[in-house]
Amino acid sequence: MKFTYYNQCVDLLPEKAISRWPTINDRMVVAVSGGLDSASLLFLLCKYFPKIEKHIFTGDDINHPIDAFNAENVVKYIMKKIPNHNIKSHDFFSFDDMNPQILEEVKLLVEKRPEYRTEFPYIKRSEDGRPIPHKFTDEEMFYGKIAKPLLNRRNTISTMKKYKCEVYLSGMTINPPDDEMKRLNFYHLSEKKRNKNQVGSEIGAKVFGKIAYQPFLVVNKLFVKGILEKHAVLDEIYPLTGSCTGGPNITELWTKPCEECFWCHERKWAFGEF
Repeated sequence: MKFTYYNQCVDLLPEKAISRWPTINDRMVVAVSGGLDSASLLFLLCKYFPKIEKHIFTGDDINHPIDAFNAENVVKYIMKKIPNHNIKSHDFFSFDDMNPQILEEVKLLVEKRPEYRTEFPYIKRSEDGRPIPHKFTDEEMFYGKIAKPLLNRRNTISTMKKYKCEVYLSGMTINPPDDEMKRLNFYHLSEKKRNKNQVGSEIGAKVFGKIAYQPFLVVNKLFVKGILEKHAVLDEIYPLTGSCTGGPNITELWTKPCEECFWCHERKWAFGEF
């Protein structure tokens, strides 16, 4: 089924996807992070594919607990909004992406695969001018950016095995256009692996091979905005979500966005507010 918003098109569950994962019409794992991308993907799946059993996975980051809280609220909202949603479960997996053991593991991964240094942003926080001491080094923070998707992938696979699903869906979009990110001065914060020329196909991404279906990797966040506007749920679902990755100090215990991280800038670019 094709959806087009802001001159961008996604063919959700096309024949190529169904032929790759035959059971996708029966059941799937859907990653819901608490952000707008995964919320809009789940909304489309529930509204237009009610026969498919949906098993929700959410990573519960102990260093950023607001994400799981948002994800729970998003899922509850969609279940109430779309009665025939066919959501069968919602599993949470706690993880610590700054655990010394996982940081050491990622360090070894980066040594074996130096491309990580061009795919993920390396931020020199010593240049940000903040008087607050940093708990982790810049290198450790860089490793943490890689650790989070690594741990979430492992936990997602556990969820797939639990419910006998051969594929999981996530709502990750591509970055805004380079010229827009440069104009608004947040290009240096972006994950280059999400650039338009790096990812995307008619059935999803090449990131995790045969088990990940990421249909939104051909569109940016304006497409997500279009979904929510078209279905008249933007004003209701927007406050339930969050994108900010700022820590407890700068966000006052996650009660407000930091307005500095990439995800805050991207959200502001697409929706006009943080």
